[in-house]
Amino acid sequence: MKKYLLITLACSTICCAQQKYITEQNTTLAKVVTVPIKKDTIRATVKTKPTVVPIDSKNDTNIILVKQEVTSTDWAKYALPILTLFLGIGINRLIDWITKRNATIRNGERWVVELRSTEVPLSQQMTDLIAFRDNLSFTELVIPEIKAMTNLNGDVFKSLDKNEFIKYIEIKNAKPLHKRIFDSKEEKEKAYKKVVSISNYTHGHIAIMEHQHNLISEKFKSYATGTSGHVQSFNNHLQEFLREYGMYNLNYEKEGVNIFEDERTSLLSVLYTAQIAPHIEDGAYNPFKLRDEFFIPSIRHLAHYRFEEKTLVLAKSITACLNDIAGIKMEVVYMTKNVNIILERYTELINYLPDVINDIIGEKE
Repeated sequence: MKKYLLITLACSTICCAQQKYITEQNTTLAKVVTVPIKKDTIRATVKTKPTVVPIDSKNDTNIILVKQEVTSTDWAKYALPILTLFLGIGINRLIDWITKRNATIRNGERWVVELRSTEVPLSQQMTDLIAFRDNLSFTELVIPEIKAMTNLNGDVFKSLDKNEFIKYIEIKNAKPLHKRIFDSKEEKEKAYKKVVSISNYTHGHIAIMEHQHNLISEKFKSYATGTSGHVQSFNNHLQEFLREYGMYNLNYEKEGVNIFEDERTSLLSVLYTAQIAPHIEDGAYNPFKLRDEFFIPSIRHLAHYRFEEKTLVLAKSITACLNDIAGIKMEVVYMTKNVNIILERYTELINYLPDVINDIIGEKE
């Protein structure tokens, strides 16, 4: 729109100048008084000064002849509109360049602001992960709550213009104009490769942050699913053990054995009464406690009677329960390792964040 206005203004100026010149010529011609040509024609040579030619001596009538000076073409009348046109175009181009440059700088500064704003959430996320890791237990069956900072998912950066970001890096890292105006092609390519490298490094930083955020949810979901599966399997195998233990005692009682006094069954009876019987109704068993205080002592005891057919089925059900408990423990181990790895990545992100920002804005510490 600006260009159309400037072109219209220039054309109007040229037309007005030409119209003014024609008007002046017409006015000059209008002032010339036409006189009838007489028979006695007077010839006079007009040089530089006006010449007085008498017409009628009686009436004292004279004609003053003046030589009109021939002037050259006034080129200024034509050059000025053209210069104005090109000046307007140049100013318009300059305004557009400044506008686009300012827009690029604003977009680039938004990238820097968003990167800086990740430092506090990263620190808070690390604090939450440490608390979660410390609540993971090898002695209690608990699944602690984990918090994932949603502003570390990288979505805000997906809405920003990557092309404008590259232009911003190029602006901030460019040498002064008087130093780069005579740069060779190789130097220009080297400078551009540096800009692309900074951009790629920044996007890598953001991608790692986004991946770690997704990894938290992924690993926690895997941990919770795996733990629930092992707990369900443990409950099934525990019910199987209780059935087999009842049959185990019944077989001995059929032989007239007192299960609380016979050395083959007395230890199991005492352990059962202390660890299993109190939670028969509520089912609030602690697998880790049962492992240490019931299943392991029981399996060691049954090992002494491994050649008796009665102990084989019972020992098998105990082994199945111990395998489930081991699975629960390994889920805790895996989750602890995963949290530690994520903490290492977040520590690196925080440590490298100042360097990433300094590279973007062209500042070196």
